[in-house]
Amino acid sequence: MAHDDGRLLLYVMLGFGGGIYTFFKGFREFRKYRLVADTPEIRIRSIPMGLVQIRGQALGEETLPSPLTHTSCYLYKVVVEQWHSESRGGGEWKHAATDMRSVKFYLQDSSGNVLVDSTNAELDLPCGSTREVRSQSSGASFSSSTQAQGAAPVSATPATDTELLQYVVQAQSRHFPQMVGRGIGLISHGGDPAYSPERQSFLNFLSDPAGAGAEDFRSQMMKSMLARQDPSGETSSLALEVWKHPQGSEEFQAALERFVHAYAHLMASGKHVPDPAAVEAQVRQRPEQMLQMVALLAGAAEPQVDPETEKARQVALAYGREQLAATARQQTRTAPGRYRLTEYCLVSGQMYDITGTCAENPNPRDEYDRNIILKGTNEPTFLISSKTEKEFESSLRKRAVWMILGGAALAVVCLAIFLGKLGLL
Repeated sequence: MAHDDGRLLLYVMLGFGGGIYTFFKGFREFRKYRLVADTPEIRIRSIPMGLVQIRGQALGEETLPSPLTHTSCYLYKVVVEQWHSESRGGGEWKHAATDMRSVKFYLQDSSGNVLVDSTNAELDLPCGSTREVRSQSSGASFSSSTQAQGAAPVSATPATDTELLQYVVQAQSRHFPQMVGRGIGLISHGGDPAYSPERQSFLNFLSDPAGAGAEDFRSQMMKSMLARQDPSGETSSLALEVWKHPQGSEEFQAALERFVHAYAHLMASGKHVPDPAAVEAQVRQRPEQMLQMVALLAGAAEPQVDPETEKARQVALAYGREQLAATARQQTRTAPGRYRLTEYCLVSGQMYDITGTCAENPNPRDEYDRNIILKGTNEPTFLISSKTEKEFESSLRKRAVWMILGGAALAVVCLAIFLGKLGLL
């Protein structure tokens, strides 16, 4: 009996702590609701610097495939849960990781468009597909899938069970650095464009190691290297020229030859590097690595004003991302156990309501691309929702009220049980 009383008191104390936490978190949610309700929705062409609320259609050329359904999107979030069996039978699903990846996209209304960097945004998106997978070591392999009503249509081939089990390992390895990056962003000037691009890209890399943050960080490092070794930008221009042509065509091969020749002379200008012919020979011995390097160099270039050159940059980005993902799959083991994965996507052509900070775009494509919406410093509220303004406000208000009342009720009940066990009530 004493053992049962000890366990009860432990659960009561945990419940009391959880109730207090939920109670105060409810007030934070209520503040968020008031902030959204008090920030009027305005047209994109009229947005000022600072906190704004806008609504429009998501557009953009650069996309990434979602892990479960391979849907082309600008952002995905996958919640990974693992099944934990109990000794007495049965079991329960427990959270294992939350993985997010994103690329920048544009939000457009009838008045214009604005760039959005969704890193560190709070998401209110419809639930997409849900998949359950089980490794061979945990029993008979099976896979089940459900598609939520109203979710984005799936046009690509869904991931296989093996791919999903490999993805679980990758998601779990990225979960901790993502949490660290978000934590640093909360106590630092991570969203302030006045701070150095290198520092900002590193914080984004921590919060999104496999998404836009990682690509920005790689681009910053590559730009720094090229600025020292190739101040004229010749190799970047030649790398972009390669991807203007279909891969494998004569024009593609000719442009690739010009790039290799220029790159060999650039590398041979160092103090401890052999002559250009030796560099060329080394590069040609690894054609796959060479193509991946050309793709990374072209993708690291700034957004191009010329549509043809910008299209080549996007092709290079897609190829480099695909090769990095393929390499990761080859080197990644499959996770043991049983898992349930739920996917949320931000897709092209859908309407979204965004509340965030408008700042100056550090890399504008033209005179109409001067602003960017991101997570701010003075006001860190950054929300992306697929609901309308009124629907989103209503859901925030209901969640805040339920958290305040539910947290208070749980804390009071647990406190009463605790005092009753001690004979003080």
